[in-house]
Amino acid sequence: MRERNRFTVLLIHVFILSTFLLNNTIINGSNSVNYVLITRLNGGLYYGSEILIDEAINTAEKINAPLILIIDTPGGLLSVTEEIVKRIRQSNIPVIGYVYPPGSRAWSAGSIVLMATHIAAMAPGTVTGAAQPMIYDPVTGQYRVVNESKIINPIIKILVSLAEDRGRNKTVAEKIVRENLSLDDREAKEYGFIEIIARNLDELLVKINGYVVKLDNGKSYIINTSRYVVIEYNGSLRVHLTKAISEPIVNSLISTISVLMLLFSLFSGNYSLIPLSLGLLVLSLIGSGFSTNLMSLILLIIGSTALAIELITPGFGILGFTGIMLITLSISLLPVINPGYLISPSYQAVLFWIGVSIGTGMGLFMSFIVYKVIKIRRQPLKIKTSVEGYIGKAIDNIPRGGTGFIIINGEYWRAIGLEDISIGDKVIVVGKNGYMLKVRKYKGDDSE
Repeated sequence: MRERNRFTVLLIHVFILSTFLLNNTIINGSNSVNYVLITRLNGGLYYGSEILIDEAINTAEKINAPLILIIDTPGGLLSVTEEIVKRIRQSNIPVIGYVYPPGSRAWSAGSIVLMATHIAAMAPGTVTGAAQPMIYDPVTGQYRVVNESKIINPIIKILVSLAEDRGRNKTVAEKIVRENLSLDDREAKEYGFIEIIARNLDELLVKINGYVVKLDNGKSYIINTSRYVVIEYNGSLRVHLTKAISEPIVNSLISTISVLMLLFSLFSGNYSLIPLSLGLLVLSLIGSGFSTNLMSLILLIIGSTALAIELITPGFGILGFTGIMLITLSISLLPVINPGYLISPSYQAVLFWIGVSIGTGMGLFMSFIVYKVIKIRRQPLKIKTSVEGYIGKAIDNIPRGGTGFIIINGEYWRAIGLEDISIGDKVIVVGKNGYMLKVRKYKGDDSE
């Protein structure tokens, strides 16, 4: 029996060791597996898109995998596009732009991002170009084409510089800005705007296999997509929240509601809504391009203050729920997975889950308090019509014929003193006068 136990323990150790070695081989990227990271750039290019690209490139660099950026966008903000281009240029891995699926487009800012990628590809039935900048007027809902050379020329310079570095057609790069030139997949390939036409992702991976990409840092990267494993990266919660509140209509709605709510709180005296209105205002600022890190810190301060006030002076729970909500949003907007901060990503992840646990615990605790308060307030009064004979305690000095408060069975009542009564004296109810009780000192035994 002892030998059998030893053999079982040995098998367990062998299994654990083999599992560790297998995982270590996969993580370290042995020749048996080649990783390819995919992320999707859909919809308008707003501030959430900038964070998504940064996170995706950071993730791809960790596993030394090429990043395929699947593009389907009508364009977006120029400032966001410039940041995306800058991040692609700083990348230590190749970024492949792929306009896909059929029917997709990389218009305006999307064509600039496509030009910035190290390998540009399109699926049949897709289009790109039309990069002349436009200004949107939120009041009228109309777009105005920008023709000022001060704006047009820098954009042209960015595209021409990218075309020169990527070995593409500089004339076409200029025309898509100056003349709003649009290209389908065949024209883009023919005019040297892209390198590859691929019907699907599998065909693209076959065609880029063996490509030698010269990165902007001067290093060369050989793409190996044989025996590949595709990992799709959809972005953190921070990306999705920022992207949602960056949409122009949503952002305008949030800012309008926050201002109206703040004015209502100040003029009506309902100050419990001020933290919520300030929190919405901060969210609108994030959607307008203010620093997400700084705004998340402000959200944390507002939420903590509201929660502290609620715990010190319990009310209806509005401040407590607002505080918990703002703290949760603040934690969600923290850059948990991004490297380059004062602490490592692993510790950031630990802090994130600690914050979530604390927030959840506070939420449950506050919910319990609110439930108890509501339950108590819904209970019928213990003193109804027959009050004579109830014994209580004075919490005010009540002169003869004057009024003050007494407490009976945990309930506060206003009472008329039939004689001088001091704070702490026991009193007995001898009658009622409207909503007030008539009381005198209780002469009975204190042990009763």
